[in-house]
Amino acid sequence: MLKLTLSGIGICLLLIVGSFFIDLPEIAQTGPEQQYNPGENFTLTGDTGNPFQLKDLRGEIVLLFFGYTSCPDACPGALAKIHRALNLLTTEERNQVRTIFISVDPERDTPKLLKDYIDYFGVNAIGLTGTKADIDKVVKAYQAHYLKIPGESGSWYSINHTTTVYLHDKQGKVRYLFLYDDTPEKLAEAIRKYL
Repeated sequence: MLKLTLSGIGICLLLIVGSFFIDLPEIAQTGPEQQYNPGENFTLTGDTGNPFQLKDLRGEIVLLFFGYTSCPDACPGALAKIHRALNLLTTEERNQVRTIFISVDPERDTPKLLKDYIDYFGVNAIGLTGTKADIDKVVKAYQAHYLKIPGESGSWYSINHTTTVYLHDKQGKVRYLFLYDDTPEKLAEAIRKYL
């Protein structure tokens, strides 16, 4: 009975909170066993409408983030922080860094909407979408999570999602995880380490 009561309270709290952030534990450096995206590649639809593969960015530092364009807080906050971190780099350093924004809302986030959204933040980004099944494969590969929360009206909803930024080195391996509360300075320092 106690288990049911606690579960019920947890579900109620989840529904009451309009948006929560899910952070993954920080890693200083991955070992030989690649924990996140072990295949070091995936294919989704880019914001131009063409197929995109992560391996196309070999030779560049990649900052990968899961989100959606209707996100009221976590996504704008993370993208603004990435923008500030990139401004701490030289022009030459910035040109070697790409941001990947993977939408967990394929129902609403079209390639054009994604492009308009990420271009606003000035973070040298590519927006990605795809079928729910394709997106779920990538989310699972990164051990990330998201949950669709219905709103009061039938058509409106929000999405709770992992807010971690995954830093990939130039070979496509995930080297650092940046949590929502980490500073732009910390992100810029790690980017420099792998340039």
